Amino acid sequence: MKAKYIFLTFVSAMMLTACMDGEWEAPDMTNPAYGNNAITVDASKQVTIGELKTTYASVIAGSGFERITDEKQLQCTVIGNDIGGNIYKQIIVQDATGALVVGINGTGLFPFLSVGQQILIDLKDLCIGGYGEQPQLGDEYNGSIGRMSTEKWQQHVKILPTHDISQIDTIDFFSVAKNDIDRYCGHLVCLKDVQIGDADGTTTLAPEYKSGTTLTYNGSTNGYVHHTLNGESMNSLLLRTSTYADFAALVIPQKPVTLYGIATRYRSTWQILIRAEEDIVISEN
Repeated sequence: MKAKYIFLTFVSAMMLTACMDGEWEAPDMTNPAYGNNAITVDASKQVTIGELKTTYASVIAGSGFERITDEKQLQCTVIGNDIGGNIYKQIIVQDATGALVVGINGTGLFPFLSVGQQILIDLKDLCIGGYGEQPQLGDEYNGSIGRMSTEKWQQHVKILPTHDISQIDTIDFFSVAKNDIDRYCGHLVCLKDVQIGDADGTTTLAPEYKSGTTLTYNGSTNGYVHHTLNGESMNSLLLRTSTYADFAALVIPQKPVTLYGIATRYRSTWQILIRAEEDIVISEN
């Protein structure tokens, strides 16, 4: 199911390009009509996500931000986008050393930023910081790390001609040692044989919040609903789903499931963001 979702995501990107004479044309990814094709790969400028997190560790931990002034580049692969509606005005990127949220003040990002797409980001003049200790790349907003404008993003990103889902590394979240867990913040993870809380045969992942009501399953007024996983404490591990997600009305499976999603955090709370309904796989037994 997970492979099917990734394949369909890529197909969607192909179909949403321009057509002529009534026939769909595959995009020319050597010179895509997205981003800044003038950016060139320069190995002397390249840094990894791991290096960025180390360099700006104190800024991220303090939920601050800092503007990058050096000529630096980041070559990475998209592992999450807004195609399913659960990730909003963000993409998540990953390389061999870690993962990072990229805040972009725009929607409909997925056609050219599909899962598996490799991109090159010109980091100079962008900001890096922590949103609740979640590492994020973006721009300054009211004294904190926020999203960059779509115009700025277009000037700082280059779509590379490689689309390869095999480079995406999925980590078994439950196998990560607690003293090493911060390293995988923003990473694509799987959680095997978990029970989603509030599974009573009728409760959905993210029912619409109604003003003046109290949601017993830790719903919130900001458009997200939280569910426990394996009965973990609410301030430890949650499944976070937007009420605007395409799969918000999915009835929570009563059987154990394997979840695939992005492991994000807000301070000490770990929040798993699934990207599409296919990221929930009901266990066979």
